[in-house]
Amino acid sequence: MNETSWQTGADGEEMLEFVADRLSPRQWLLASAAYARRLWDALPDGPLRQAIDAAELALEPLSAKERNTWLKKIDAAVPDAVSRAQAIQHAIVKPADPDAATVADPVLSKPNQAAPSFPLFQAASRHAANAIEGIGEAVTEAAAAVRVLFEEPGAEMLESIRPLVEQAAATRTRANTSANNALRLKGEGDEHADRSAGVKNKGRAEAEALEIVRKLEEGKGKSQDDELESEMKRERAAAKQLARVLREIVGNAFKPPRFEPAWRTDEVAALAQTIYEERAFERMVALADALLDADCDEEAILRHCRGTEVGVKEPPQHLRGCWVLELILGRYAPLPAPKPGKKPKPKRDPFDDFFDLKSLRGKDPFA
Repeated sequence: MNETSWQTGADGEEMLEFVADRLSPRQWLLASAAYARRLWDALPDGPLRQAIDAAELALEPLSAKERNTWLKKIDAAVPDAVSRAQAIQHAIVKPADPDAATVADPVLSKPNQAAPSFPLFQAASRHAANAIEGIGEAVTEAAAAVRVLFEEPGAEMLESIRPLVEQAAATRTRANTSANNALRLKGEGDEHADRSAGVKNKGRAEAEALEIVRKLEEGKGKSQDDELESEMKRERAAAKQLARVLREIVGNAFKPPRFEPAWRTDEVAALAQTIYEERAFERMVALADALLDADCDEEAILRHCRGTEVGVKEPPQHLRGCWVLELILGRYAPLPAPKPGKKPKPKRDPFDDFFDLKSLRGKDPFA
């Protein structure tokens, strides 16, 4: 790891390894909260969202009593949050089946061999029920991720929350896919019913309906290579996300920025505080202008505010805990120097997932 790879790279795992033993408890918490906030849209307004805000806004570690209070609030809020999310989802899939997940024996679960389009309506009903159930599971999983923010801040917090967030996001995606499938199948059913009205060969028409359901539910088959490529894409995306979070919270891990007290004018400080409290990150460009008016000439600060860092393809992912805001608000602390003798972990070879290469080293694998 060098300064260039830190400032422009996308290997968040390597970056985390480089600074993990030097992050403060608050930095661990802010990094974890950044992941929890990815689930913001999956959470109904109320205590679960308030918990994320509370974790981010805490300038000092919460006491054990305060953490327990929030954990109780989170647990108490889950049933209502699930019900509200499911009500919204039910309204979305209602055209596919008004009774989906609301009665024990909806009409569309009853076979009717006289209607060749029935398999399409039945599948629509099934997907509608899955969409409602799935969105409830996603909220429950998201709440589990939010709970992690009220554990003891540290490496374990980030390690725990990342898979929980990925799981909740994946569950939400599946639920929304089921909702889309429900509506599509309902539409296919209506069209099929019009086409098959009055046909003599009911069996053939029903087979056609079953084939439509099969193609939609099975989708395009993926080979093992496709699955491996998809998994590698997910890993790269996760590493890139982590890199952006770390750069936003740590800044330059090799060189602390220069900041002159004279640049902290009343206008600059007030604007930074507003951006931090209200998450008004669209005003970061205005902050750059205010800093220029205060004669700030530190390129790293101005570029970060404008999203024009050299060598970085994507704009910064501004968060509460943004190093520029922390600097202006007097909370920025440069990373301690690396501990002497620290050795980075060797990079994982992806082929080790399929072959035990270590056991073959020095041997003829075809012997």
